[in-house]
Amino acid sequence: MNGTQMTRIKQICTDFIPTTIGTAVISAICVLSLLTSTATAQERTVTVGLQVKPIFPVKFLKIGAQTVSQNGVNFTITPKIGYSGGMVIRWGFTNTVSLETGINYVKRNYDLEFKTDTFTGSSDFGIVNYQIPVSALVFIRLADKLYMNASAGLSLDMFVSDIHTFGTYFNNYSQRNGVFQSGVLANLGFEYRTIKSGYFYIGASFQRPFVQIYNDSLSYYKTSSTRENVIMKLNGSYLTFDVRYFFPPLPINKKVKNQKSEKVRKQEG
Repeated sequence: MNGTQMTRIKQICTDFIPTTIGTAVISAICVLSLLTSTATAQERTVTVGLQVKPIFPVKFLKIGAQTVSQNGVNFTITPKIGYSGGMVIRWGFTNTVSLETGINYVKRNYDLEFKTDTFTGSSDFGIVNYQIPVSALVFIRLADKLYMNASAGLSLDMFVSDIHTFGTYFNNYSQRNGVFQSGVLANLGFEYRTIKSGYFYIGASFQRPFVQIYNDSLSYYKTSSTRENVIMKLNGSYLTFDVRYFFPPLPINKKVKNQKSEKVRKQEG
């Protein structure tokens, strides 16, 4: 990977990932790439895993509460703890370079708040989508069975439906910004590898969609005949704590060699 390519990748990531996260991941990938450039390739493998990823709202990553004030009414949408989980498929090209994909179920949760000088009301709603991520991973060996990784990639997300939330004093219609959307992914983590028991992984991931995922049309009923209406755009970015388990890998080359050996034996027979 030359200097021009790394400059372009860094520019793309910093456009969509907050500076702190983007710089950390890109720097880690650069360092790991240099450290692994002279690594000896091992037999290619494929493995399947399962993952659970709690979603956490973090203010300093610009994924905290969003507030709009209008004529004495404060409308606030606040991300809550959500969750994601699914299946992972990994192709290991060498001991230190891999490609991952899979399918995930993602549930984002939000609080709604309506506040005036004399009244405070609240509600909540959730957003469900299915995700297909594709990421390139670079690993560095820290110990005999312990590896550190950094990864970056893209995701394709399918959002299930629009959402309608209402009460006696408010109405909220959340309209998805398209059924299919996409975003960028970044990840840092550690992996403990065993031959017989599989791989055990913990880490953290950040996802940022390319555009706002939903447009929220909120109405607050001041009286039976008057209301305040605002539109808020949901950012949709989130941070996760990742826990994964991978089954023992299968060597791809070994299967090919075995198949060739069987063909040779049949021909000789």
